[in-house]
Amino acid sequence: MRFTRYLSTSLVRLSLTSALILAFIAQILDLVDNAGDILDTGDGLLGILRYAGLKMPTLLTHSLPLGALIGALAALLTLARNGEIAPMRSAGRSTWALFLMMLPGALVLVIVQSTLIDVIAPRTEAKLAIMLTHAGDEGDADVEAGAAKDGKTDPKPIWLRIGDSVVSFDRVSDKGKKLKALRIYDRDANKIVTARTMAAEAHYEKRRWILKDAERVDWTRDNFNVRTPADGPWNTTLTPDDVLSALTPESRVSLAAARAVLSGQMTPNAPLAFYETLVERIYAGPLGAIVMVLLAMPAALVNWRDARSIRHAAAALGGGLMFMLSDGLLSTLALTGVITPVVGAWSALLIFAAYGVWRIRRIDGGWPEPKVHATSGPRLAEANG
Repeated sequence: MRFTRYLSTSLVRLSLTSALILAFIAQILDLVDNAGDILDTGDGLLGILRYAGLKMPTLLTHSLPLGALIGALAALLTLARNGEIAPMRSAGRSTWALFLMMLPGALVLVIVQSTLIDVIAPRTEAKLAIMLTHAGDEGDADVEAGAAKDGKTDPKPIWLRIGDSVVSFDRVSDKGKKLKALRIYDRDANKIVTARTMAAEAHYEKRRWILKDAERVDWTRDNFNVRTPADGPWNTTLTPDDVLSALTPESRVSLAAARAVLSGQMTPNAPLAFYETLVERIYAGPLGAIVMVLLAMPAALVNWRDARSIRHAAAALGGGLMFMLSDGLLSTLALTGVITPVVGAWSALLIFAAYGVWRIRRIDGGWPEPKVHATSGPRLAEANG
């Protein structure tokens, strides 16, 4: 039990440290690319620090699988360097037993990854998206998208499809309950625009939207270009949560939000295959930490007195990188509807998990003896004779 606690603690500590280092490197590169947009918000250094804090959960989500691989390799290489693996084997402990001792630590990483993916990252990315779209309560004037204001360029409008209608807005505030520069395009069954409604503002009150300073223009044959005031309630299924989801990058939608879209309770901002894949990925993705530990187990064969044994650590690292590449590629194909969500979300995980188990059984079962050529026996006898 003590050895299990020692290995699991080492795995968690080294994995989280590696993930944080990778996330900080990615954070620096991201800040270099987006410093101009951050400063445009007018918050200066405080805005940069707030951006970095909101961006970190997303970067940790991406870096934690690789951090788990590096942490497992570092833990095993540390055991090999200290000469602790040989006594363990002499005591009858197999490589599979070593993996089971590290499994509690891998489960901790799974919990951390699940929390980041489904709880923390969706919320921080929603706040980050609002920050970068100049969300806030400052400025009540209606500004057209792309128009210059104080030498700056306003952000591009956000577009949504709600049923047969298409909606766009320029600014968001009050946690998605206030929209500015709202445009609503009504379409018929043939996807032809029949009317446009423009409103300076839209407020969400008592579970409905209220338009302010709105005007509707009809483009039907009978009422072509007829303009009428449109202040008042707006009949739509759009909710503030849908607005925040539109601002949130598609890769970070919570499980509850994805299920709400699939059940018809929320407005989709992407094809349904995206949300179906997302539900599967929320379950499958965090389990990648366990697969990474499985793939790292050949590093237990490293012997610092034999330089050739380093190939086992290289094979473990290569297997982990191949898993990340395959998993990302298959998930992308599933998100775009090329393959089914279940296949895209689970196939790489299951294939590489099976490969990792096979490698461990091969290690514990012993490697086959090198083949000896038939002519080598007589020649060896002559040499000895």
